[in-house]
Amino acid sequence: MKFLSVFTETKYSFEGKEADEKTVALVYRHWFVIFSTLFAFVLLAIMPFVVYAFIQPWLIMWDLTNLFMVALLVYFIIWWNGLFYRITMYLLDTWIITDRRILDNEQHGFFKRILSEMHLSKIQDVTVEIKGLIPSFLNYGNVEVQTAATENKFMFKQVPDPAGLKSLLTEVHNDYAIWRKRDGVPTQ
Repeated sequence: MKFLSVFTETKYSFEGKEADEKTVALVYRHWFVIFSTLFAFVLLAIMPFVVYAFIQPWLIMWDLTNLFMVALLVYFIIWWNGLFYRITMYLLDTWIITDRRILDNEQHGFFKRILSEMHLSKIQDVTVEIKGLIPSFLNYGNVEVQTAATENKFMFKQVPDPAGLKSLLTEVHNDYAIWRKRDGVPTQ
C-alpha cells in the first residue's frame, strides 16, 4: 500500500532518491528566521487589543463595539492564515545534500514548488556570506555554490553554521570525486 509509505519515511527519505544514494544532510533555514517571524506575529496579535483600549470610549459612545468585533474577527482570520503560511514556507523550504547531488526544494506559495538539483561533479566554488550583527552573533548566513558558467548558482539562504556547511559540501564533493575516479563513473 503505497499511500501508507508516508508513515514509514524518515527525514532522510525524499521523492526521487536513488536506491543506493545516501542522504548526508537535510538543511533548513536558521531557527532565528522563524523566531523573528513568530515574534512579529505575536506583536500583531497584541496590537488590536491595545487599539481597543484606546478607542473603547468612542466605540461605546457611537455604538460601534459590534462592528469592531467583526473587524477583529476578520483581522484574526487574516492573521492566522499569514502565520500558517509563514510556518509552512519555513518548513517546506529545504536543501538536501546526498553523496551524489544537492537538491534545492524551494516553496513559493502553498501550491508552487521549485525543485532544483545539481550533481556534485558540477561544483566549482563554495562561498560563505554572513551579513549583519545578528547573523554574525548567531552564526547563520548564506552559502553560495558556484557551478559552470552557463548554469545558475545554488544558494543556501539563512542557514545555520554556513562555514560548517561549506566544509561539509567540500568534503562530500571530494568524496564523490574519489568515488567517481575509483569506480570509473563518468561525469553527469
